[in-house]
Amino acid sequence: MPPPLHRRDFLKASAAATVAATLPACDGGAPRPAGGLPHVLYVLSDSHRASDMGCAGNPEARTPHMDRLAAEGLRLTTALSSTPLCRPYRANLMSGCFPHRTGLLTNRSEEHNFGIEDGFQWTPRGVPLLAEHFRAHGYRCGYVGKWHLGSVNTDPGPLRFGFDDAWLGAAGDVHEYYAWRYNTGARGDFEEGAGFRATRETDRVLELLRRAADDTQPWFLVLSFGPPHDPYKAPPGFVHEDVDYTVPPNVPAGFLTDRIGGALRGYHGLVEALDHELGRLLDALDATGLADDTLVVYTSDHGNLLGTHGYEGKEMPYDESTRVPFLMRWPGRVPVGTDDMPLGTPDLFPTLAGLVGLPGPDGVDGRDFSARLRGEAGAPSQDDAYLVSHLSRFVEWPGWKGLRTRRHLFATRQDGPWMLYDLEADPYQLENLVDREAELAKDLDERTRATMAALGDSWRVG
Repeated sequence: MPPPLHRRDFLKASAAATVAATLPACDGGAPRPAGGLPHVLYVLSDSHRASDMGCAGNPEARTPHMDRLAAEGLRLTTALSSTPLCRPYRANLMSGCFPHRTGLLTNRSEEHNFGIEDGFQWTPRGVPLLAEHFRAHGYRCGYVGKWHLGSVNTDPGPLRFGFDDAWLGAAGDVHEYYAWRYNTGARGDFEEGAGFRATRETDRVLELLRRAADDTQPWFLVLSFGPPHDPYKAPPGFVHEDVDYTVPPNVPAGFLTDRIGGALRGYHGLVEALDHELGRLLDALDATGLADDTLVVYTSDHGNLLGTHGYEGKEMPYDESTRVPFLMRWPGRVPVGTDDMPLGTPDLFPTLAGLVGLPGPDGVDGRDFSARLRGEAGAPSQDDAYLVSHLSRFVEWPGWKGLRTRRHLFATRQDGPWMLYDLEADPYQLENLVDREAELAKDLDERTRATMAALGDSWRVG
């Protein structure tokens, strides 16, 4: 007699059976996309730290589907959120530019730390936009999930930044900030019977994949989840009240220890719940025959401090805030393995374009590293990625700038070097070396300021 299923396992098995029952049978493959272009499925979560996956070496992270994606593709171990905050990240991603060019410096308003959530609308300042670029080269572009770039526009148009293809149904499936969590529209509150919003969003994408299985036009689809952002309340079946997750050594003694322990339980439950939804997507790509012709990316907009270094939230240079998961799979085109090259958010737009074979966008700050990610010998590379926070809750005006190399995390403020950590010797960033390694700090400070000058960034805003 087989052992009884845990409720979580029962839910996963039931969902897998539902996917199998609703997707069409496949005799070996869907029609190939026109022009030799692949489909692109970009799955984006909110506040997922790079360290919190099984494939990243964390035994407390139950992420079998992320681990599968890593095993079948490429995991970037030093992928960065160049501006670790929701709205600035999204503008960096959409434009391939840093905040001083997008104008989106914070979650609150375009240029100043004032304003309100309601009525906000990002208006790009003449920068190229990712979906418009892909659409101009033959792609259908759609977006499902958390938007956070302005008031939701249900009609296709310029404020959808190219993600407005009616075929993908995106116009009815984008929501603003407060509706991102469950199906209630409330501010993250769980309402019994309402369900987990990420499941509904995945259901919508599964419907689109069924439709796409018989179409030859390539598509670029973003699925943007709200979790594992706080409040840390995992849906039924993914709640582990009996688990005491390890509190990292860089959480100061006595710093809200009980609260951090509870937050870790909820946070890990949310990561596991999203992993389950990712598994449904991977199964659907297999069932429809789309897997071989689809570039799949899983990443997050930033990490989460969760009490480390005495902070909750993000916006700081620490690895827990700035380093994000980045898993990429395209069978036969992207090699299997890991790559430790630092990759910043503005690099994603030109690199994705290069990977699928499109010409690079003009006028972006990021660089195309697609040849590197394809494993080509002698391909362009970089030794560091630029990090910036113009406006922060934790650092006085005018914020901080920095560089993340393979080994070191460096940050400076207007008056000089601030942080320097050797992440090989000190992965929890417990010893700030900015004074002890003054020569290295000086060198990195000069490199940071040279990068600022090359990009046209400064300590001023506007």
